[in-house]
Formats: sequence, C-alpha cells, structure tokens
Amino acid sequence: MKQDLLKLVAARWARLGAMLNVKAASRTPDIERLLLDTARVCSRNSRLFVLAASWLALYGEYVARHRLAHLVRHELEDEYQPALGLLLEWARDHGAVNGSRFNLAIKACAAAATPQPLFDVERRNAPLAALAEQRASALSRRWGRWTIDFEIKSDAIRPAEWIAAHNSSLGERALTGGDLLASVLAECRAEPQAIQSEAELARRCGASRPAIREALRRLQLAGQIRSVRQGRSHAIELTRRNVA
Repeated sequence: MKQDLLKLVAARWARLGAMLNVKAASRTPDIERLLLDTARVCSRNSRLFVLAASWLALYGEYVARHRLAHLVRHELEDEYQPALGLLLEWARDHGAVNGSRFNLAIKACAAAATPQPLFDVERRNAPLAALAEQRASALSRRWGRWTIDFEIKSDAIRPAEWIAAHNSSLGERALTGGDLLASVLAECRAEPQAIQSEAELARRCGASRPAIREALRRLQLAGQIRSVRQGRSHAIELTRRNVA
C-alpha cells in the first residue's frame, strides 16, 4: 500500500513540475495533503524528497500555510512529523523569499524521539546507517532524520510559467501569497459541497473567527466565494471551480 502511495505522490509532484520519471497526475493536487503524504513515503525515495524540498524553496508561495499547520497538528502521524519538519525547514532556509513562510507548520512538527537515517536503504544496513549519521547535516540531526545537506535542484524543477500553465487553479494562491485567504480557498476547493458555516471553516483552517470573517469579506469582494443562507447559518462555497 505504501508503494502505491509513493507512485501517487510522485505523479502529483510531476503535475506540479518536479521532473520525476512518472506520468503526471491528471489534475492539480491538494498541495497541503500532498506534503503530508510526501512525509509518509519520502524515506523510500531520496530523489522525491530532494525535489519536493527544491520545489518548496522555489515556489513556497503556493502553499496555504495556515491550512498546512492545521493538517499537521490533526492528521499527520507522529512518526512522519520529523521528515516533514526537516523538509519544510530546509525549504524555508533555502528559499529566496519570506523566510518565515513555513514556521507555523514547522512548529507543529515534533523531532524524532529515536534518531535514525531518513532513508530506508540506510536504515536497513548498519554500515550505511553509521555513515549517514557521520555525514548528517546539522539540520537533519536536529530533526533526528539523518541525511546530507544538498543544493536546490532547480534544473529538475520546471519554470513558473510551465507550472502556471498546467495548474491554472494555483493562480489564486500565488496572488494571496499563501496567507489565510489561500487556506480558505483551498478548503473550499477540497470540499465538493458548501462548507456549512464560518465556524466550521475556522476550525478547518486553524484560524480565529474574526480572521476568517475578514478573509471571507475580502474573497467576496474579489468574487471568489459566496455565502449561501442555510437555516440559521450561512454556508460558504466557491463562485467557480477551476480544477486544472
């Protein structure tokens, strides 16, 4: 089952522009849930980990950071949090803009109680495990998932123009800069039906009611979402769904 998930994760990253030797997914993935799944399978494929980290360093503005932090706190198993924390902190430190971008999600991740190599191939072999510990970067040591440091693999990540052309629904994320508006839009897009209330949306995004209310006001002014009366509350939905 984990091998099947690895193939799905690789296909989704290929859709986002990572040059992996797989057929790209047919539609733009849910980026925040893709990051959780990446943490679950990255120990099986070092290239996937490096390219995911490189993509985040280059295009982290596409990530809805409030939503990601909420998903980490409530859905990511403890055993995979060190890998995600390492992935996000590396991308934050190597990114060209907004050095605090992933801080909320990084804080939600816990370091490993029992340090070991990040990748399975090294965990299964005692000499390789010893070498991994010896060569581990300071950052990977802090997270308890040993691996060497590496540079951004920009030559294996497609340019922004390609990503935008093949994932038109990400345009709204770029314009919001990954702030709370992006999290609201991501939750509305992930939900096939209207979200039942402002309170439910605040819970899903891990944000306060006043912050959600202001985000909704701005998105309504932009014509991105609408409020639909349902009984005593107002449901929230997208005005249009772009699934590219």
